[in-house]
Amino acid sequence: MSNRLGGFIAGQNIDASIGTFTAVTSPTFTFGSTAGTPAVGQAIQLTTTGTLPTGLSINTTYYVISTSTNTCQLSTTLGGSAVTFTNSSGSGTHTAVTQRAFNPYAGAPDTVEYLVVAGGGGGGFQRGGGGGAGGLLTATSFTVATGSALTVTVGAGGAGATTSANGTNGSNSVFSSITSTGGGGGGSDVNSGSTGGSGGGGSGRFAIAGGAGTSGQGNAGGAGSGTVVGFDTFRAGGGGGAGSVGIIGTAYLGQGGTGVCSTINGSRVFYAGGGGGGTGVGHGSSGDPIVGAALGGAGGGGNGASVDPSSGTTVLVTQSMTGTANTGGGGGGGHYLNSGSNQGAAGGSGIVIVRYPQINLAPALVTGSPQVNYADGYQIYTFTSSGSIIF
Repeated sequence: MSNRLGGFIAGQNIDASIGTFTAVTSPTFTFGSTAGTPAVGQAIQLTTTGTLPTGLSINTTYYVISTSTNTCQLSTTLGGSAVTFTNSSGSGTHTAVTQRAFNPYAGAPDTVEYLVVAGGGGGGFQRGGGGGAGGLLTATSFTVATGSALTVTVGAGGAGATTSANGTNGSNSVFSSITSTGGGGGGSDVNSGSTGGSGGGGSGRFAIAGGAGTSGQGNAGGAGSGTVVGFDTFRAGGGGGAGSVGIIGTAYLGQGGTGVCSTINGSRVFYAGGGGGGTGVGHGSSGDPIVGAALGGAGGGGNGASVDPSSGTTVLVTQSMTGTANTGGGGGGGHYLNSGSNQGAAGGSGIVIVRYPQINLAPALVTGSPQVNYADGYQIYTFTSSGSIIF
């Protein structure tokens, strides 16, 4: 069976147009639009219907070293000096192209699937609420344009609180025009939880509210509760998760809200679980027991710190735990004891995953060193650090 189709051989390099340009003022190349301008780091070649400006040549590979709106500069080496040309020389229509292996079945994708999870919020300090999970957005059939650089930003988890200020909100994650909001920090001391992708849990000092979540991305944090039974017992609320609200800090403890299960990478993985709320004891040293730690929600939520006064001497049972990296899980809230207070834990960093059918061409350029794997007929690009992708 022949591997030749339409005059091309499968695997043969062919020119794929990026956009037309003019070369009027050296060393700047001007394209017709921002979307049609090649990205920094992209390898291109130049073609023309007439002659190229003096100083430029066809069949030479140039690398984009800088861009500004719809202009760029080129070099013959990555990171090298800009090439120069004679102003306004040459004739005809000039086009920048990139070489790709000919695929007789499909070209670059028109649409892709994505999962974008922001960084989780940090847990609160001193009977602190659990950090809210990073906002989670996922969809199929997201339209992409060939030759355009799509930004990928992976949001960091927020720091756990070390003072009476709330835990720090997580940072946003971005894929192209899609932005997921960082998780809200857990409430510290007497504070409500912060708003975010999912809201942070309220402090356990009193019945203090959790923070609101962002519609379509996450849920609210749970409220804290404080009781007086000869002494103070504090139970902070759990951070909200992408799949459910954070639990109110009662005798059952303020567990983090549950995340959402995704199979976009070929396996069942939970993302964006809320952090567990912290517990604490004020005046006195025995009585109402606080049993176990408030668990973080499925999807990387960190457990809250816990204390137990029931033995006659109040003791720290567990420290707050950080949200799991690259899940967007919220950090666990800190504890409170007469003898000292514990800081909240940091939220987990976010993640961006993009996939589309294997039959389509691989990306023309990818930065940020994503993990690439193949499953269920898809090519899958998992970003755990920021970068970009061009189809």
